[in-house]
Amino acid sequence: MADEPISTSRRKLLQLGTVLSMNSLIPGCSVDLPPRTGASNAPRLKLIALGGPMLDQARAERGASALAGMGFALENRACLTRRVSRFAGTDEERLADLNDLADTRTDMPDLIMATRGGFGTARLLERIDYARLCPRLKETGAILMGYSDNTAAQLALLAKGGVVTFSGPMMYGDFGATPPSDFMLGWLRRVLSEPAFDLRVDTPQTDRCDVSGMLWGGNLSMLISLTGTPWMPAVEGGILFLEDVGEDVYRVERMLLQLLQAGILERQSAIVLGQFTAYKPDGFDAEGYTLRRMLDTFRTRLSVPILTGLPVGHVPDIVPMPIGAQARLIAGDAGFTLHVSGYPVLKRFPAAFTRMAGGDINTKKD
Repeated sequence: MADEPISTSRRKLLQLGTVLSMNSLIPGCSVDLPPRTGASNAPRLKLIALGGPMLDQARAERGASALAGMGFALENRACLTRRVSRFAGTDEERLADLNDLADTRTDMPDLIMATRGGFGTARLLERIDYARLCPRLKETGAILMGYSDNTAAQLALLAKGGVVTFSGPMMYGDFGATPPSDFMLGWLRRVLSEPAFDLRVDTPQTDRCDVSGMLWGGNLSMLISLTGTPWMPAVEGGILFLEDVGEDVYRVERMLLQLLQAGILERQSAIVLGQFTAYKPDGFDAEGYTLRRMLDTFRTRLSVPILTGLPVGHVPDIVPMPIGAQARLIAGDAGFTLHVSGYPVLKRFPAAFTRMAGGDINTKKD
């Protein structure tokens, strides 16, 4: 394992086969085209903005146009321009993005996608209508997707109602990129259209294992903020995945130690670290206090295997990870394989999905 295994290059990260290009996703179109209304049977995608505002409006429109160009019928576009201080609207406006979905008088969208992360979701947790929202999400099979600050709401939904959501791409940061990652787009199509998937990661590993359990986790800072609260899921024997951005190595270690000292890490079957990016060494260790050195020390205090290289985090090339699904993890010296199942899939597919190779996925059974 290299000194910085958690930010491994794309070539060393995964053995994934062919991922189709953006041109095959949206033939003849650029992501800057204006949104299309689409046919009446187009899958509905509701945007939710629980955290920070979209300061770059050109990027926000680019992300919305990319999703509309794929064949989604977008809803709640008004959230793109909301801003109150450092938030994407008032607490009431941001809360309504979620709680309006609990109203049985309205149809549930096929996909609910966070615009971006930032900060603000934690302010809403006590007022989310879990009693009505959780059953609706589970009964309808609607897919809720986001990461970063949105992890707080996703873990709260898992804790309060066993709702499976996805740590996956967001409108602003991922679809608003120029261009969106082909890698991400290919995996998004695969995960949202198939009831199970296998992910092979070829990053060399220190620990070996063959374990099964609930796949859960997300942004490390958000997990720490939920520790000791009613919104933290009580998972036994799970496969915990973690990622973060802008946290120095000593701060990552401090957060992992808190999870260890709270008894959370020892109750898991395995810990899988994703991408920890945009950090700077603190400079107090002349030899460099790297992630590898920190993890080597950490393994002496923890009997649970720790793996690295999962493609999740604040990077372009990510694979949607269902939070609350079932998984089997098999790891050896040369890497690991993650088999995931038991998560909702799209019942209606955008035009871009059906144009991709591999046959007409509309014929697949739920």
